[in-house]
Amino acid sequence: MRKTKIEFSGVRAKLYDEALEKYPLAREEDIQLMEKYLNPQKGEHILGFGEGNGFFCKVIAESVGSTGNYLVTDPSPDQLNNLKSKMSYSWVDVKEIGAEELNVVPRSFDKAWSFGALHHCQNQTLSVKQIYDSLRYGGKAIICDVFQGSALAKHFDVQVARYCVTGHEVKFLSDEFAKSLCFLAGFEDTKVKIVEINPKWKFESEEALGEFVYKLHAMTKLPGNLKEKINETIDGCKKILGVEYKDGMYNLNWPMKMIIAEK
Repeated sequence: MRKTKIEFSGVRAKLYDEALEKYPLAREEDIQLMEKYLNPQKGEHILGFGEGNGFFCKVIAESVGSTGNYLVTDPSPDQLNNLKSKMSYSWVDVKEIGAEELNVVPRSFDKAWSFGALHHCQNQTLSVKQIYDSLRYGGKAIICDVFQGSALAKHFDVQVARYCVTGHEVKFLSDEFAKSLCFLAGFEDTKVKIVEINPKWKFESEEALGEFVYKLHAMTKLPGNLKEKINETIDGCKKILGVEYKDGMYNLNWPMKMIIAEK
């Protein structure tokens, strides 16, 4: 029986893909953070969970190269179909599976990675345990997500939960629970740290910012026509997350935290 609820399907998956395809450079700082913390190297075996439509996948795949291996997983067939059309590397495997159901060969990966996926997992304890079991001794899990009390958590709880076409009933982490999840999985407390990050998503106009966030979260339940929905999204982002105009670009704050756990 499938343990993972599929949220990114149909309209939500379609709009998510459209947002990233139309504004491919908006999240450049996210790529930079992945390169800094995951630091994928040639020949490494990397497990990605909750990879969605594969925003990070090309960079990771090319970094590990043909001497490495990269397993891309996500529970949504709609998002993975889009990813499969872009990934033609023989050393990349794509599987339709949630983090709770990974069941990979134990101790077969050097690193495990996710960005914004863990809060969607219904059983976070099992998910982190599966990740721990997948890692070789000395391997690392790099898990970036939304944490309780942050402006980003408020954005999801105020805007996305109300207006997303599929809703957004999730479990955001506290620092304490994140560390307990790692402890219960098998990681030693001394080998777990939590790092604050605040990437800026960058756009040439407020309208572009609003359209991107509106589509990324499929907030189709907002009242009004499309222009009114986008304007409401812009206002919400300004009030909750903060938008700064700098160097000719509108910078949207996207505050998250990174769990770095070594086995």
